[in-house]
Amino acid sequence: MSVDSLSDRYWDLICEYAPTVATVRGDHSHNHRLRNLDEDYLDDLARRFRAIATETGDLDMSRLSTQDQISAGLLAHEAGVWASEIETRFLVAAIDPYLGVHTRLLSDTRMNTVQEQSQADALLERYRGVGDHLEQALELSVANASSGLTPARASLDRVLSQLDGYLASDLADDPFLKLEVPEDAASRWHSEASKLVQEVIRPAFAEYAAGLRDRIAPTARPDDRPGLCWLPNGDEIYQGLIHRYTQLERTAEEIHQTGQEWGTEILVDQWISTGQSAFGLDTMKEIFAHLHNDPAMRFDNEEEMLQHAREAIDRAWEVVDDWFNIKPETKCDVVPVPAAVAPAMPPAYYMQPPTDFSRPGMYFLNTHRPEERDRFEYESIHFHEAIPGHHFDRSIAAALDGIPTFRRFSQVYAHTEGWGLYAERLADEMGLYSSDVDRLGAISADAWRAGRLVVDTGMHALGWSRQQAIDWLREWTPIGLLTIEQEVDRYIGMPGQALSYKMGQLEILDLRRRCKDHLGDTFDIKAFHDVMLTNGAMTLPMLRRRVEEDLLA
Repeated sequence: MSVDSLSDRYWDLICEYAPTVATVRGDHSHNHRLRNLDEDYLDDLARRFRAIATETGDLDMSRLSTQDQISAGLLAHEAGVWASEIETRFLVAAIDPYLGVHTRLLSDTRMNTVQEQSQADALLERYRGVGDHLEQALELSVANASSGLTPARASLDRVLSQLDGYLASDLADDPFLKLEVPEDAASRWHSEASKLVQEVIRPAFAEYAAGLRDRIAPTARPDDRPGLCWLPNGDEIYQGLIHRYTQLERTAEEIHQTGQEWGTEILVDQWISTGQSAFGLDTMKEIFAHLHNDPAMRFDNEEEMLQHAREAIDRAWEVVDDWFNIKPETKCDVVPVPAAVAPAMPPAYYMQPPTDFSRPGMYFLNTHRPEERDRFEYESIHFHEAIPGHHFDRSIAAALDGIPTFRRFSQVYAHTEGWGLYAERLADEMGLYSSDVDRLGAISADAWRAGRLVVDTGMHALGWSRQQAIDWLREWTPIGLLTIEQEVDRYIGMPGQALSYKMGQLEILDLRRRCKDHLGDTFDIKAFHDVMLTNGAMTLPMLRRRVEEDLLA
């Protein structure tokens, strides 16, 4: 069995498992489908993923090229990850504002593009299946709850709020009606789609919401027990997620201690020195109070937030040639997060281009309640999500030649999110921050990611309550309460994922230090960034090996 044939099998299988994601990525072979949540089908799907992981692991790596070694390593990792997810059922139809089936429908649908009418018509068939899909999701959630895999109340409340928001939204802004179709069939397509939204999709969302309230809410874990450690086999599930998101052999307790050291010791000196420059203040308490209470630290409206992002991205784009040998062909678009889901979504996120590049990379900025958004944080967010952050690592990966398709879209969070956090500090080296106040935003972002190590492990391994997590972040970061509550609820519903940012950044920084120490004056930052970006996403052990062989050998 060759790496190419295994890669093709894996790509076909991942598109089958996640058809809405496949459409967003430009693979239209499953446009007519939604995720199948039948129990027997899921069992078979897990076996097929597990077989790919096993067959890939049996390959003789010594006989493979460097690129085939990377492909094989990623195949074994990713296929194993999906097999485990499906086997446990815990995240297959998650009741979560970020991973939930309703979010996939609303967010992915808005991202769809088509090149021909048949692709658009196939999406109508998908629309017709929304009711059955959400009914399957509800039944799977009921089965999970009956076996003890109950959702957290915080996650459920966020989901119900999103569902209510969608059902109350204007039909003219419905994401299922946003598709641009060939002009000669546009009127007919939108008429049929509108009928399906009113007669099938919105009633199905209403039934799903009612089912969650009636059948799931009584089982939900209260806010004093939000973590996985309160579930059957929760400790084992969480340790598996730690490895999934970091690929490191670290315990929850070790990661918790790393976060405490950074959040309560290492970053304190940076807060004080930069706070003195920015405001003449020399204690964290005074600095945080100023950031919270100064009206100048807030945005006035949505358009101001969007313009702030576009200006920062323009500024970064002008200087990237001094730091990178390779870059995306174009800047990314800046668009607001859809209003129906914005209240429960993070401050920003990025969506890479599809395989056909029918749209550019898209930077989604959450403009919900701009008057409560901390302005000083947002330059670092722009540099993380857009340039030189995810628009670089994700768009460069999407455009790579000569690699299997799946590698262009691999979500190895420790690498990609580690790169995003690294990019926030790199932006300061590039001279991109407007002021010391904005540099405080970068320190805040670092403290935030260190805090994730603390509160994610705190809730899921050490038994912390939701309020304990909120209180820690309020004490050691200046993040606004609105964002803290959103983020804590994110960590509750996406266990382990939040660990990838700081753990990945620390690995990248360590690799860069090793290169500088070894190469001295010959160290080339562009060459280092090439290794980080020109092979697509890799696990941290694979990334370390590439640095050692390409730069340190």
